[in-house]
Amino acid sequence: MMEIQTAENEKITRILFSGDLSIAQATEMYDQLRKFEWQMPEISIQTQAVENMDLSFLQLIYSFAREMKHSGKKLIFEFQFEEEIERIFEESGFRQAFEKI
Repeated sequence: MMEIQTAENEKITRILFSGDLSIAQATEMYDQLRKFEWQMPEISIQTQAVENMDLSFLQLIYSFAREMKHSGKKLIFEFQFEEEIERIFEESGFRQAFEKI
């Protein structure tokens, strides 16, 4: 599931990902990210209560984050994963990749 919230008084857009973050959901998430108007200068990308995650989700978010960074947005990452999913995040090298954005 993906939820996008804009707080105009804070000038930030929050994207919360939760639940099933697998390839089965990737197309829907990609479409939602593409259709949203990214007007706020800051974007916070958060994960919470993740039940399932695969590398397609990480690739999608990484690509989106790089695109937003190149367009001048400030990015904030707040990833919360259970131990097994945290291991996937670490071992895939995506944690280090996100730190470099």
